[in-house]
Amino acid sequence: MTGHGNINFTVSEAKRLRKYLESGGFLYADDDYGMDQAFRREMKKVFPDQELQEIPFTHPIYHSFFHFDKGLPKIHEHDKKPPQGFGYFLNGRLVVFYTYESNLGDGWVDPDVYNNPPEIRELALKMGTNIIVYALTH
Repeated sequence: MTGHGNINFTVSEAKRLRKYLESGGFLYADDDYGMDQAFRREMKKVFPDQELQEIPFTHPIYHSFFHFDKGLPKIHEHDKKPPQGFGYFLNGRLVVFYTYESNLGDGWVDPDVYNNPPEIRELALKMGTNIIVYALTH
């Protein structure tokens, strides 16, 4: 899930997303500059009993294949804020991974779109690999 603006879950959609996550599903969301406020608001519908938690750098999602000892790589600069990874857990399992101020997706698109250097694109692809490996093995 990614975007630059508003998202809105109906009550039914929030319940279905919660059921999907409780049944073993995983959601990766990337703020991509502009979705943060709406994402946090709408996820409270899915997890009214929880707060979004910052993921420690020791968490397996940062080490499932490649090692990111300092957490998320910074792919695109907007506000000089550090990249952060947040999440929601069910029974100790990370079920939602939310990246903020990292913009991993900017490193996954055609190189001509953002003109990121190859080493930045590689970091984005490596972190994306970690997310996929984590989701498929947990």
